[in-house]
Amino acid sequence: MKGQTVLVTGAFGQVGKRCVEVIPEFIDLLDEPAVADVVRRHRPTAIVHLAAIVAPPSYRKPALARGVNVDGTRNLLRAAQTLTAPPLFVFASSAAVYGSRNPYRSPERITGDTPVNPIDQYGEDKVLAETDIIESGLPYAILRLAAIVSPDSATTLDGDYLVLMRATPADNRMHATDALAFANAVERRDTVAGKILVIAGNESNVHLMSELQDDVMAAVGIGRLGPSAGLPGNPDDDRGWAFTGWFDTAQSQALLDYQEHDWPETLAWVADSMGRRRALLMALGPVLRPVMRTLLAVQRRCEHRGPYADPWAFIVEKFGSGALASTAC
Repeated sequence: MKGQTVLVTGAFGQVGKRCVEVIPEFIDLLDEPAVADVVRRHRPTAIVHLAAIVAPPSYRKPALARGVNVDGTRNLLRAAQTLTAPPLFVFASSAAVYGSRNPYRSPERITGDTPVNPIDQYGEDKVLAETDIIESGLPYAILRLAAIVSPDSATTLDGDYLVLMRATPADNRMHATDALAFANAVERRDTVAGKILVIAGNESNVHLMSELQDDVMAAVGIGRLGPSAGLPGNPDDDRGWAFTGWFDTAQSQALLDYQEHDWPETLAWVADSMGRRRALLMALGPVLRPVMRTLLAVQRRCEHRGPYADPWAFIVEKFGSGALASTAC
């Protein structure tokens, strides 16, 4: 990105912290005059738009999330449209745009051409923002991200994230991702402009939910809980799955050359970030694991959950119907 001015929004998120080192100023994306002023003063050659209220926090405050995720994007687009030299608008979208993916009925890999069908409010926000970007007249690249696994996601789980993890079927397809794609997209403007690309790691990053969860639990020091920690998805229910799947990354990798990290490297990164806490958790693991398995089983019985994960019924029970896309209610 040498010689370019790149405006990065949301740089303190899980992806943004891997892309930049210093944030010169803070602005509220809902403050349209402030957004316009920043864009006018810096006149960026590219805008990397990472800022969003993601799921599950977006489920608790869907109106606020819609404001940030959609209206904030519109403010940024309007500001960019005033520049005489249109900046490349690189947008961090999500696998959530594809909605519930039943691997028994849709076994094919996800591509940028796979039809969008959001089931939750967050995925709907992303579809609305994508539409505005495409219709803006600006050069754009939309990068739809798979699951993000980092020390942030592995070590800062709160109750809402644990609900999302418990809602996801144990046999749900999961694909971890890499943030380098955003930097490379800015460098390769002419190559990526006008494209919608799916972004995920190489084949070592392809897992089922129970495998990914166990690998991360082992990396932090607790150890593997095994498949009994979760419930399976229902093969006969197209709404019975989370908004994740396995991506076909052949096109995005050919254009952006971003897949630098194997899954074991990511796990080592998570393990190193734990420091001394990991040794303590490893010592306590033989006690913690059976306790956690028992607690999860008791929780499921108290919640009257059936034999399948049924994630969206569970999420609505915890967060309300505002967590769903308007077309899915």
